[in-house]
Amino acid sequence: MDEKTEGQLRVIREVVAVLQADDISAWLFGGWGLDARVGRITREHGDVEFWVERIHAERSKALLVGAGATALATQPPEESCEFMRDDVSFSTAYFDRWPDGSFSQPLGRFSDWLYPPGSFGDELGTLDGTPVLAMSVSGMLAMKDQFPRLRNGRPWRQKDITDMEILRGLASSEKTDGRIGAP
Repeated sequence: MDEKTEGQLRVIREVVAVLQADDISAWLFGGWGLDARVGRITREHGDVEFWVERIHAERSKALLVGAGATALATQPPEESCEFMRDDVSFSTAYFDRWPDGSFSQPLGRFSDWLYPPGSFGDELGTLDGTPVLAMSVSGMLAMKDQFPRLRNGRPWRQKDITDMEILRGLASSEKTDGRIGAP
């Protein structure tokens, strides 16, 4: 494992520990979320991305800064916050829960992005032996699938196409295992 990956894993553990200590859940998504669902590191990652429920946005930011992360003013604050910790870039994006069990990010550039019920469950994934929350397979697949059609979306990159293939395989396995819609 290279230094960059080790640093990212260390930051994942630190973020999870800091937020859990204050009863705030954070779900990995993107490449690291996929890896947590697969249970192994599949590729190199540029950053680490977490989802946090919007009601915890300000408190989570304060806790992470208090634990040594530097908050960067690079993103619209209603959407997310980017941080640096020991030369590792990570972010927390904010979602809202809806009465029908679905989720969205109604404030900001991606208000048309919708996530299915079960996207933010309590089933743990694993990274390098560490149990972590990760966005559900169905939630990550919905994110990837919608992205090019969003008002502010962009075309899929090769890594998105590869991730979608892996996610579809995981979704198919969940159906076979009788866990249809499982997080």
